[in-house]
Amino acid sequence: MREYEDFSKKKDKMKSSMASMRKEISSFAEKEEAWSKKVESLSRQHEIEMTDFKKSFEADRLKKESLKASVSRATSDNQWLIEQGFQQVVTYLLHSAEFNSALGEVYTKLLNLGKHQGLVAGYKLREAGHALEKSPLFRPDSSDVLKSSVEQLERLTYPYVHQVSSCFGKPLSVLQDLKPEGLNEKVCAEVLGSLSKKRSFSRDSDDTLSSLPDVSKDVGLEASAVGGDDGAKAKKSKKAKKSKAKGSKPSAI
Repeated sequence: MREYEDFSKKKDKMKSSMASMRKEISSFAEKEEAWSKKVESLSRQHEIEMTDFKKSFEADRLKKESLKASVSRATSDNQWLIEQGFQQVVTYLLHSAEFNSALGEVYTKLLNLGKHQGLVAGYKLREAGHALEKSPLFRPDSSDVLKSSVEQLERLTYPYVHQVSSCFGKPLSVLQDLKPEGLNEKVCAEVLGSLSKKRSFSRDSDDTLSSLPDVSKDVGLEASAVGGDDGAKAKKSKKAKKSKAKGSKPSAI
């Protein structure tokens, strides 16, 4: 009977131990499932982060390549601007109606002044009884000389433009400080000041011309100096010659 009781007690202990083991196994299973879900969640999060990282890396790579291309293009554009662009701008301007119309207007006024001074000198030569061919102003080849000079001017190259073209790769200050020989800095300062204030390209031509000083007097003085004392005294003798010319006609000059 006692053996039966001992056996019963052992049996109860075994049942209690089995129940405890079942609880532990169930707890382990729950923990394993939780860990499995957590690992799965971390794996999915890692995949998402890796995908985002790959996208970000690819975007950075494309941005870097784009930046390299932009730098290369900017360098190439800068090189063209320095080595060829300035030459092209100057060449186009010097052979354009925009420049030649303004130059032609001054040239026409200079011709009118020359004709006037020549007429005055011709009257003086006639009154003094000198032959036309002996006058220092008589130059029948002047038309051909002028034509040749114009052709040379149209094909003229400028050392300053060549110096500008050699500034690629040098500090910007080198180009900023580079000036052509005999530069009229006062007029340039007025023109550049006008451009910086106006910034209206449709009116740049008028604004630039209006900002320049009156050069008609300077042209007259230079032309008078070329013509000698006759040119300088032309205005003074004009009235006297006019009164004398009423009674006589000039011979062909």
